[in-house]
Amino acid sequence: MIPQAVILLGGKGTRIAARFPDRPKCLVPVAGRPFLEWQFDGLKKNGIGQVLLAAGHLADVLAAYLAARESDGLDVVLSREPQPLGTGGALKFVEPQLATDPILVLNGDSLAPNLDFSTAWKKVFHGVEKTGEIFHSVENIFPQCGKLFVAPIEDPGRYGTVEFGADGFVTAFREKAERTGGFVNAGIYLLPREIVAAIPAGKAVSLETEIFPALVAQKRLFAVPAPPPLLDMGTPDGLAAMEAFLSR
Repeated sequence: MIPQAVILLGGKGTRIAARFPDRPKCLVPVAGRPFLEWQFDGLKKNGIGQVLLAAGHLADVLAAYLAARESDGLDVVLSREPQPLGTGGALKFVEPQLATDPILVLNGDSLAPNLDFSTAWKKVFHGVEKTGEIFHSVENIFPQCGKLFVAPIEDPGRYGTVEFGADGFVTAFREKAERTGGFVNAGIYLLPREIVAAIPAGKAVSLETEIFPALVAQKRLFAVPAPPPLLDMGTPDGLAAMEAFLSR
């Protein structure tokens, strides 16, 4: 599978920063430990050996935390963006350190605790049993397409929704609105290197509002279902819900 993952940590987390002004959002305590450690757990469970942290706001605090962190077999590499670059720009900045093709990318404020990559592939390719074969089937059938993990949610609320056809290709992103249900961006992506190579360097670029809509227009973005729940610490309510789930 994929030996390396990138976690995007450049945002300031303005909606919860007032409660934790001394630390980046990824170090906010959740169920007794920094949120980042919950992400690390999920990656290790899925066989990831190295994590590249694309950091921005309060990166020095994160660096101090990592220096004091006990080794658990996970190779953690910190990269600091020189100025706010957005999710796409931050990914472009770490391009020289990327070791895989495609690249596994995660947003630094959400968690899909029940996600198993081999199970996710099997939902798309029911006839393939081995994880390695499943992964290569995805890449062979949909070459050079981005894969966007999506999670079902009963009340999208503040989220925009992702629409995709029976063939799995994303057709549209819908803005936040009153809906009774749908799929939302789970904040986990598998992107070919050529997509990152095409991102302009040295400027702020958004994956969500610039890169992904362009891929949809080219029919190059494929939706992969992720099991619920989707936990998001971007707001106080989301942080409380995450705390309740992970404390069980």
